[in-house]
Amino acid sequence: MNLEFPSFSEYGLERAAAVLARAFEDYFVRIPFTLEVLLNAARVDSVDLASSRIFLRNGAEVGGALIARRGWTSRLAGMAIVPEARRGGVGRAAVLQLLTEAKARGDRTMVLEVIEQNSAAVELYRACGFKEIRRLIGFAGPPAPSSALPPALFEVDLREIAGAVIRYGLPDLPWQLTGETLAQLTPPSVAYKLHGAWIALTDPSQPVVTIRGLIAEPTIGDGTPPCRDREAALLRAVMSKHPGKEEWRFSAVWPEELAVVIAPAGLPRSPLTQWQMQREI
Repeated sequence: MNLEFPSFSEYGLERAAAVLARAFEDYFVRIPFTLEVLLNAARVDSVDLASSRIFLRNGAEVGGALIARRGWTSRLAGMAIVPEARRGGVGRAAVLQLLTEAKARGDRTMVLEVIEQNSAAVELYRACGFKEIRRLIGFAGPPAPSSALPPALFEVDLREIAGAVIRYGLPDLPWQLTGETLAQLTPPSVAYKLHGAWIALTDPSQPVVTIRGLIAEPTIGDGTPPCRDREAALLRAVMSKHPGKEEWRFSAVWPEELAVVIAPAGLPRSPLTQWQMQREI
């Protein structure tokens, strides 16, 4: 098996996006890759187009992988093989190649998220030395009815919640929830603050709104409720401020231990879960 791994930059971004679109076409969560989607991933998620790879087997396109980079850490932000090339050893060879390249450029850790129900992918990453850090969960649905008037919310710069997550968030948050990611968000995404808690969400004028960040200062010394209660109250307040949505969504990138914050909003838990995984290089 003759495998080659040209970079997205070498291969051409439109061609690379087309390969990814075909490889992810029947995935658990279909990802409609386009050039625009690829460029947005480079901006928001720090995807390195020179380190991301297309997989060629005997000259034929068989898959690809997105590699994001920050500091000494790489993230395997997405990898897929086209249906006709699966179970032929390409996936394992590609992961080992990506790890070798990461080590050569001085990275010390590689992280990823993988859908827990995708048992073949989970076993592949385990076989390549990745270990589970935690389970990631999601919620989606219309909010529970509420007659309470929303408190006055303060809209703030998205960079403000990014700074709060860097100061107060878990040290090993999933990549999508880190302050570094939130700092790259721009309007029409918005952020609000209430009683020492912050929230970021996608365009609230749309029928489906996704929560991108939620954090509270641990203590603010004036007798206010604990941070988890303030986060939950802010979430309910934002839903009341923007009523009538078809769906509020937490994508399945939220640590399971944060379910206590999200559950009071009354959103059903999503059936898909993910493993947050890590491998030292």
